[in-house]
Amino acid sequence: MPLYVDDGRLYWDPTPEASKAVTADKLRLKDRFGIEFGEDGPTSDYFLGANRQSSRRDMAKISAGSYIDLMVKRYLPAADLSKFPASWSYTPADESLVSLWEAMSMSRPAASPELTKSFGSLFGALLHATKYRPETMAALGLLGSCLSFPSQELYDIHLVRVLVYLARTRSLGVTYSKHAENAARLRAFADSNWAVTRSTTGYTIMLAGAGIGSVSRRQHCISMSSCEAELNALAECAIELLHVSATLAFIGHRQDSAIECFTDNKAAYDLCHRFTSAQNSRHIDRKMFKMRELRGAGVVTVAHVGTEFNPADLFTKILSRQPFEKHRKTVLNLPGDTGIEHGVRTRMTKSRPPGLSAG
Repeated sequence: MPLYVDDGRLYWDPTPEASKAVTADKLRLKDRFGIEFGEDGPTSDYFLGANRQSSRRDMAKISAGSYIDLMVKRYLPAADLSKFPASWSYTPADESLVSLWEAMSMSRPAASPELTKSFGSLFGALLHATKYRPETMAALGLLGSCLSFPSQELYDIHLVRVLVYLARTRSLGVTYSKHAENAARLRAFADSNWAVTRSTTGYTIMLAGAGIGSVSRRQHCISMSSCEAELNALAECAIELLHVSATLAFIGHRQDSAIECFTDNKAAYDLCHRFTSAQNSRHIDRKMFKMRELRGAGVVTVAHVGTEFNPADLFTKILSRQPFEKHRKTVLNLPGDTGIEHGVRTRMTKSRPPGLSAG
């Protein structure tokens, strides 16, 4: 019986003895604590802020429609969503957020306690929704770095935009399906954005056709090259893969082959396949080569993939509408062909480990 605050779930074996025992447990819990239980094995329910729908255990969709409705009711109680710009329906942010973020990061203007509190409250509420709507992570990453010096423009134009975007796309969610291509295989895509002083790491780990874990966060060090930034992202992804693969093995889903990992940086791909050093890579710390270590041990394979076929790009920067919708479709497993599977297969066919490889 896993519990989280006041939400919980019961699991039991499909036997008459187990069913009888769980019925008795339910009665005892209801009599003593007043706990109410829903129907057994529902096709849809609400748990930890998530709306969950399942179809004969073959498919499962997790969204945040009810939670988004509560946020709109709380933070935009009298607002008419149709009054906001139409562009807010398609992406949670645009380049104007990047420009304002850069200016505010330089000046760090003081903000009133009221604005700071309001900004932090809405940001925290939106951050919870990223579990089920990960495509908003890049925008919230920039907004979160301004928590101590927010502005009214940042709140009204950019933070509220994320909420409006979620409200207008409330039916979207992550869909997991055993019928998806390579559904049983664990795969990871990593990327970084070297355009800022401290690069942004982005990666997504895929299973059952959709992302089961995604990350968008600033790197802890200043990279001296795009290659180093990409290796940093791959290292963070590698460490997370160790945890994810161990968790899957614990619940009975073991991988029968090496985990596929993809990067769109050719230099990082090369360094993952050889242990030689060059003038432009000697400064890179050994910890950055965690993915190379796992590749040498046969735990993962590392392949090069084009940026247009790398959904991790969604978590490293603010994208325009076309690439945003393409990568969102991949991570959430939305209907429609993105061409990413074809791009991945093509790149893996062409990729060859350069130079000396680990024995």
